[in-house]
Amino acid sequence: MEEQKGAKEAESLLEDLGFDHLPINVNQFINAISDESFPVSIEFFAFESDQFLGKAVGNENGAGIIINSNIPDSRRLNFTAAHEIGHVCMHIMQGSSQNFACGNSEMGDYFKDPLERQANGFASGLLMPRRLVKPLTDGEVNWHNIKQISDFCNTSLEAVFRRLAWLEKAPVAMVIHQNKQFKRFVPTAHFDFYIQKTILSTDQLVSCVDVNYQAYPNEYDVVDPIDWVVPKRNGILLTELYASSILLKDGFIYTLLSYDDDCLEEVEDLDNLEMEHSQHFGRK
Repeated sequence: MEEQKGAKEAESLLEDLGFDHLPINVNQFINAISDESFPVSIEFFAFESDQFLGKAVGNENGAGIIINSNIPDSRRLNFTAAHEIGHVCMHIMQGSSQNFACGNSEMGDYFKDPLERQANGFASGLLMPRRLVKPLTDGEVNWHNIKQISDFCNTSLEAVFRRLAWLEKAPVAMVIHQNKQFKRFVPTAHFDFYIQKTILSTDQLVSCVDVNYQAYPNEYDVVDPIDWVVPKRNGILLTELYASSILLKDGFIYTLLSYDDDCLEEVEDLDNLEMEHSQHFGRK
């Protein structure tokens, strides 16, 4: 995968340059890769819109990075800076391209652009290198561990989720709602079921932990899969699902979904099941 190629490149550079503790400071990293033969600079400007995130421009003589300081979330800003450093190290220094502008519109085509995926992977590996992140938790993909890594590494919950899910090869997914309405989901390679893009029910809202006032949970609830996913695929039926939801600011609700082998059942004829599920969602 392109993301893992980027992460490995970042981790290799960190080791070569002697970075051995968290958090990784992006300015210190830039100073470490910059020299007289190839100077690299970073500047922060307050652009009016947060639609523009960052830019990396350069040639064989050096490179410059510009970051929008008006990105409202400081941890997202930090990840954006690391992303642009990825473009410098993996693409500008290598001569594959000289100009990258990253905004919300470019991120919409993220999966179509291998260079953007490499830069995102680089940012993950730079801010959350495997050898420094693994000792922080017990390896379980839960909100308590995600929050802990987020605090140590100065990265967003979503970025940590992606990184931890890949490191642990776990069948997990993240679903994001705002004010009960479905916004998007964050897929992982090991989660095999399709996410339902439905509004949150009263029961789902009640199960949320308000982390503005409570600790981030380290456990999951057992729920009916049909409330979250299409519970069948390729002759496999998902009989149970584990869910853990947290309430953040501005009405955002992040939900982790997971399952294990005990939740799976092989079935041969799913025609009737498909009809039942279609009727179920049609009633909602």
